[in-house]
Amino acid sequence: MRKVPAMNNKAIIYLHGFNSASLDLSGNLLTNKEKLRVMRDFCADKGIVFFTPNVDYRDFQNLLEDMLFEWNQLLDQGYDVIFMGSSMGGFASEYLAMKTGCKTIMINPVSSPSDLLPQFIGVTENYETGQPYLWEQHHCDQYLQYQQELGNSKQAIDRTILLDMADELLDARQTLSKYRAVAKIVAYEGGSHGFEHMRQALPVVEQVLFS
Repeated sequence: MRKVPAMNNKAIIYLHGFNSASLDLSGNLLTNKEKLRVMRDFCADKGIVFFTPNVDYRDFQNLLEDMLFEWNQLLDQGYDVIFMGSSMGGFASEYLAMKTGCKTIMINPVSSPSDLLPQFIGVTENYETGQPYLWEQHHCDQYLQYQQELGNSKQAIDRTILLDMADELLDARQTLSKYRAVAKIVAYEGGSHGFEHMRQALPVVEQVLFS
């Protein structure tokens, strides 16, 4: 029988963006990323499990299966889980929230991967780790079905979106327009696609976790 999670047993499954990483090749958190460092310290202070795997967006189905496995493991240990992700991690977190009924926090999220990702065809190594890597057209095409499933879903999703309005990769105004009616959106002037307001956003994260 699945355990009923205690209210204070919280866990975050955090997903990084496209061709990026949360961990170095030794499995250590990439603390040069401020948002990861801030979230690590926040979670340590609040007693929250912060699960930050490296994921591969070339096989989205496998990524989903892995994260659903981790979600089930945490659930069985009595944790109340939320999904959180940046950029492509935002898209993945939204999809996982739809599948599980969990809350999601989406940071500068990609909403249409099949349109955005073709510009990266030919990338040959991971930006963060330097590992050999190849991004091809079929990696982009796989996302059409997941976008359509999200678009057609009647499942209510508890979304909170954190936006830097000066995002240089995605049009934050389009994100506002798309999600205004279906999400709580907290927008910050300036910033970048990497999101530079994690510390300021901690009260929002805490409210999502504990409300």
